[in-house]
Amino acid sequence: MVFDFDGPVVRLFAGAYLGLPSTAPLIARELLALAASYGCLLDELGECTDPLLVLLEHAKEAKRRGGEGAWGRATSEMRNLLDAWERKSAEHAEQTPGAADFIRLWHGTGRHLSIVSSNHEDAIVRCLEREALRGCFDGPVVGRPDDLTRMKPDPWPLRQAMMSEAGGPESHLMIGDSVTDCQAARAVGMPFWGYHRNPDGRRRLREAGAVEVVETMVQFVVAAQEALS
Repeated sequence: MVFDFDGPVVRLFAGAYLGLPSTAPLIARELLALAASYGCLLDELGECTDPLLVLLEHAKEAKRRGGEGAWGRATSEMRNLLDAWERKSAEHAEQTPGAADFIRLWHGTGRHLSIVSSNHEDAIVRCLEREALRGCFDGPVVGRPDDLTRMKPDPWPLRQAMMSEAGGPESHLMIGDSVTDCQAARAVGMPFWGYHRNPDGRRRLREAGAVEVVETMVQFVVAAQEALS
């Protein structure tokens, strides 16, 4: 079983410690301001509140321009800024209700669990250790790739996760909360289940082709218990 991290396992950018519903919009604004300081702002992302999308799209444009000069420097600094934010956020992440029970339940049956995420690997591992879940993931923990353009929806991270596992993609299952997760799973032929706590997020997952979509990970716990009973 392959999990996306931010959403199905924890809310990495939970902003309660700063008095915010989420730090993601704040981080996105800082990334956009950094891009603008280099004269490299993609105008169509000017109102974007997703820091991962901001970084990905600027990385794609930097690569298209050869990866050098102002675009290369801007993208590198944007990555460093997001890395720092994610490491800090790992200390304040909120566990997704039901996620730990679901993870421990499937781990206890002998299933191999992996994580494929566009977040920094350090932040992922820190959160898993804080929640005493690191030992449940005996498969790879695949974080943000060196080549930023290989972030999901590119299927490269999922292929990395499967390299150490027997069987083809059809023998795995991905659980994610974004359209990019669904697209990456489809690209490698992996079954996909969707989770999102917001109705709009669930609608987007269904429109992307996800058949099974839930609003709480507790629903997966119940379904798993019934399947194993």
